[in-house]
Amino acid sequence: MKLLRKLFGAKNKVEPIKAAPIVVAEVKPPKPVISVDIVEQTHDELELLKLASEGATSPLRQAAAEKIHSRELLEQLAKTAKSKDKNVFKIVKGKLDLFKAEDAKLAELELSAARICEKLERHVHQEADALFKAKLTALENEWQSLGQVSAAIQTRYQSALSACENKMAARAQAIADEEEKIALDAQALQLAQEALQNLKAMAQDIYRATHIDELVNANYEVKIQELGNAVRLAANRQLPLEKLTKEFEQRKQQTLNLIDQIKTSGTAQQIAGMLQQAEDSETLKAAQHKLQQFAKTARDLGEELPEALQEAKAKLDAIWAERKQAEQAVKNSLREFGELARKGLWAAEQGFVRKARAIQKELEEKRAELTTAAQEIPKGIQAKLEDFEAQLAKLGDWHEFAVTPKKEALISQMQALAASDLNPEARATKIHELQDSWKEVSKGAQQQDDDLWQQFQQASAVAYAPCKEFFEAQSAAREANLNKRRGLVSQLNQYLSGYDFTNAVWKDVEQTLKTARSEWQTYWPVPRKAGNDLQKEFESLMEQLFSKITQEYENNKAAKQQLIEQAESLLAASDALESTELRNAAETAKQLQAEWKTIGKSWHKEDQQLWQEFRKHCDAIFARRSQAFENAKAARDAIAQKAEELIAQLHTIAARSAEEIKAAKIDIEAIQADFSALELPKEAIKSLQQKFSAAMTAIATKRDSARAQAEQQSWQDLFTALDALREYELAVIAQKPATELAKQKSALETLIANTQRWPSGCLSLVQQRLAKAESVGAAEQTANTQALRTLTIRAEILAGKESPASDKQTRMEYQVQQMQQGFGQRDTHFEPLMSEWILLSAVATTDYAPLFARFNECRLQLAG
Repeated sequence: MKLLRKLFGAKNKVEPIKAAPIVVAEVKPPKPVISVDIVEQTHDELELLKLASEGATSPLRQAAAEKIHSRELLEQLAKTAKSKDKNVFKIVKGKLDLFKAEDAKLAELELSAARICEKLERHVHQEADALFKAKLTALENEWQSLGQVSAAIQTRYQSALSACENKMAARAQAIADEEEKIALDAQALQLAQEALQNLKAMAQDIYRATHIDELVNANYEVKIQELGNAVRLAANRQLPLEKLTKEFEQRKQQTLNLIDQIKTSGTAQQIAGMLQQAEDSETLKAAQHKLQQFAKTARDLGEELPEALQEAKAKLDAIWAERKQAEQAVKNSLREFGELARKGLWAAEQGFVRKARAIQKELEEKRAELTTAAQEIPKGIQAKLEDFEAQLAKLGDWHEFAVTPKKEALISQMQALAASDLNPEARATKIHELQDSWKEVSKGAQQQDDDLWQQFQQASAVAYAPCKEFFEAQSAAREANLNKRRGLVSQLNQYLSGYDFTNAVWKDVEQTLKTARSEWQTYWPVPRKAGNDLQKEFESLMEQLFSKITQEYENNKAAKQQLIEQAESLLAASDALESTELRNAAETAKQLQAEWKTIGKSWHKEDQQLWQEFRKHCDAIFARRSQAFENAKAARDAIAQKAEELIAQLHTIAARSAEEIKAAKIDIEAIQADFSALELPKEAIKSLQQKFSAAMTAIATKRDSARAQAEQQSWQDLFTALDALREYELAVIAQKPATELAKQKSALETLIANTQRWPSGCLSLVQQRLAKAESVGAAEQTANTQALRTLTIRAEILAGKESPASDKQTRMEYQVQQMQQGFGQRDTHFEPLMSEWILLSAVATTDYAPLFARFNECRLQLAG
């Protein structure tokens, strides 16, 4: 009693336990005992099934169950052992699980084989390119890794494989035919090209002929005809030889024309002989005309002038040049003779006696040369010569009379210059001009006129006196500029010897060079001789300084050229680089550009050219990197597009009915495999996977929803059938007419037969109850009503729900009874309760309805 108070509370009143009525069972004769050894000796599985189901002891039933291997018998035993012997059921379930595992394995194998067949069937529609064989081999290897498959799937595989192999064979034959055609076409094209080349070479042979009979004997016309046949045969293969055929026909006609020309005019050797024997211009012109015709033919043939024609032309040109040179020499002599006569006439007219007489002597020598060459002097030149001789005779008479007044005029001009206000430089220039005029007038004079000369000299000294001070000041300025230039040279010497050119700031060095040159030019004028010597020293220093800058420029140029070579090599290597490697190549190019910036300048024009070349290589690398990025992006976009298409297919499937989704299981698995095989872009992998998961979730949700709906419908159909069955049982108890009972039973059987889906294990229980429905009675109805109430209370205990107040006492009694009989054993699963509920028959509706509502509520709670 203490234990009961502790379990149910002290306040609860504990009623004494009533003893169960004692039922005296009918005594049956004992069955013969069958030992485990007998089971070991039994091999009849039907006998073993009977022992496993009806054996007297659990070890006997277990031993019999262990020896049963037939799947059909194991399934029958599982139905009977599930509620009778858990140990036997466990053994049977383990064996059936092996069968199910094997079934699952075979199903998976068949599914994998079907996928391979589908891939092969799709593959046969692909282009039989270089990857076709590789993909086919991969599928064959995948098939070989499978185990034994069904004959149907094996036949399907062989059919698809044969189709792929036939496509490859057809492609191989097409390639072989194409290669044979290409080889024959190439051979024909080569023959046509060789025919054209032979025709071109034939012209040189024709030109080298020395006599016409050699040309005839060589039978060139027949050879040309044979070459034409070769070209026509090649053209018959439908090759694109229009240009070659046209060129051959044109050259063929030109070559035939050349042969006719040689037959008419002679060979080049014969024309050369005519040139050697020619004595008059007409012969030379005739030979020249023939050579021009040959040269025109050679140009029409598009070739250089043949050697024989070149030699003949060279001879002709030499003869014409020699004649032209002789004619030109005579013309030059006459022109020089006439020019000399004109100069003599001018000298005589100007009173230059000495010069005129010298020209007269030279004219007499040239006249003798022209007479020796049998060349007549033109009348115009002869007239000038006569005028010159007449003027020279007059000059001897009045020369002396004309000179003295001119000298006196020069003395007057010099004296007037002394009183003028000209600046020193202009005055000195004018003095020099008058002195030059005096010398010119004095030429050819037979007396020196000393008195006039002294007067002229005195006037010159007076006129020059103001210039002396000016030129002395100029001399001082020249000396000062000279000293400044010496100082600048000294500074340059110190700069060159003291400056650290290994760490030079070359911009400053260039500025020093420009500044020194600019300052040097400002220090001017300087004394001529000393200035020239110092100029040489300055130029030497400037050359040294410039050479250092030049060396730096050359070093910079070499460094930049080296960077250009590196960029060019980098560009050449980038052809075979992948996208990631191209990124590294671009980074290397950027480093080269940064290094370029650290290098000083070179010669401006060359520096620009070097930069353009360097920039061209770098830009090409960047362009390839950009192209690679674009290609990679396009590939990633294509993959993403493919993934979107697969996701769209899933959404399309998700929009179908549950039955269609179930039928599309293979398609869904194929889409999953294709999606898993995609190498998704990193930037889109998360969103694409989320979309794919959402699509799969939508399919799973719809499938689960349909499954749940079907499950719920199966329970609803079960309860509907149970209600119909209970109504029939109540009709049996009420002893309604047999025809009405038969009609009601027929409707009930039709309902059970037409129900497509039942909760697991419920159909057999309904059928068992239906089989006993005709024997149910009122006493059984009363017992079942009480059992149904107890079953409802057990369900509420299992679900943890409170029972109504009217059933609390019954619930307590049941719990106490359970504790006494099973030491606290209690229900742990709802399925056994459901099985018991189905088998309890003929409960009145007034009792059944509220109990079912409570029982079903527990079922829903435990299921959810």
